[in-house]
Amino acid sequence: MPSFKNGVANGFKLFSIRPGSIYSAIGIQNGDVITRINGFDINSPDKALEIYSRLKDAQNVDLQVDRRGQSMSYHYSIQ
Repeated sequence: MPSFKNGVANGFKLFSIRPGSIYSAIGIQNGDVITRINGFDINSPDKALEIYSRLKDAQNVDLQVDRRGQSMSYHYSIQ
């Protein structure tokens, strides 16, 4: 779901993260807002689709997440 801060889109808020899911296993929690992926702002559906297409061949994924007002960074290596 799109997330807004001060009336401006700032990312996508995640819901329905199930315990034991891959998202839970990599540290993502309900209510997290993903704001950047691999250095690209993810603030619109068009940007999300563009980033998704770039991730198909990615060896690494860097996420910038806003969790309850705190900025967090995650780095994942894909094998």
